[in-house]
Amino acid sequence: MIFSINSPPEVLFGSGSSEQTGKKLKELGCTKVLCVHGQNVQKSGIADRVINNIKSEGIEVVRFAEVVADPPDEVIEKGAAIAKEEGIDGIVGIGGGSALDTAKAINVLMGNPSPITRYHDKSIEILPGKVLVLLPTTAGTGSEVNNVSVVTDTKKNVKSGVKGKACVANLAIVDPQFTLGLPAKITAITGMDTLAHGIESMTTILANPMADMLDEKVIQLVTRYLPVAVENGDDLEARTNLSFAAMLAGMAFDNTVLHLGHAIAHSMGAVYHIPHGVACAIALPEVIEYIVDVHPEKIKTVGTIMGLNLEGLSIQETGKAVADKVRDFARSIGMPTMKELDLDKNLLEKVAEMAPHDDCAAFIPKETSSETILQLLHKAYER
Repeated sequence: MIFSINSPPEVLFGSGSSEQTGKKLKELGCTKVLCVHGQNVQKSGIADRVINNIKSEGIEVVRFAEVVADPPDEVIEKGAAIAKEEGIDGIVGIGGGSALDTAKAINVLMGNPSPITRYHDKSIEILPGKVLVLLPTTAGTGSEVNNVSVVTDTKKNVKSGVKGKACVANLAIVDPQFTLGLPAKITAITGMDTLAHGIESMTTILANPMADMLDEKVIQLVTRYLPVAVENGDDLEARTNLSFAAMLAGMAFDNTVLHLGHAIAHSMGAVYHIPHGVACAIALPEVIEYIVDVHPEKIKTVGTIMGLNLEGLSIQETGKAVADKVRDFARSIGMPTMKELDLDKNLLEKVAEMAPHDDCAAFIPKETSSETILQLLHKAYER
């Protein structure tokens, strides 16, 4: 086997690590930065804590607090225009996946011409931008340690990845304290995204032994600590381990890329506008059953980590048992079914048509048609 390993950005991890943000930016040579975040992070006080820490080091701060879910190209273009007008030399992303992706995409436009959607074409080279520092406030996307920003093309109504050096942080600061007190619903949604990252990363066509080690740890940590954090949002041990799991998962799939579950989840997000982790929770069990014939031992490993005894079961029985375990796990932390979400069944065909064109679809471990994806979606709908 021949495979490549992408080195992750420098990471500062641990409770209270965010208190070094200003110091680290100064070490990186920043004098004026754009802080990118959304309204919820501002209301929580986290954004102000980080900004005040940066200012304490004599660094000027320009605030861009217009982050929204599924980062639209229009918001990114606006943020980049402000950054250029202000002459910033660094970008700080604070928040969940949407905030970090917005910060990354703005950074792309600091070294490359608009529009941001032109870089959905992976053949176009992306040059480096400014200094980029990312601080996640949820434990889900792993965006702080990978080289992709997911951007919504508002004209075509599709989400796709922008990938390149300008999307790689100079520094990721992962402070689990930022996730304390997150609502149970958001905790569950982001945690299911992490679990999907771990399982899909180890079953993609680019899976490799290094990523497998990380992914197995991800599955172990999420299985053990996500229910704890959903039950008690102030449990720092659980929060720390989930933050670590999300980061490991981001490192893993930066090397392997995700596949069918995320191709479906991205498409469901574009069609139904449901949270990404909810879409992952719906798609993941169906994908497990579907690919078990390609990766029977890996799916068995997933089930064993999650506490199943799979000895003596056939390959298909193993796939069903592991899929059911993931479904039960998702239900136990409050993930809704498609029927409970009242999703329009007639739009499943549109999802199935979009999914094969998603960036992740190229890494599905076996040939998969839109017709097959539609069958999986109908199965998920009837659960």
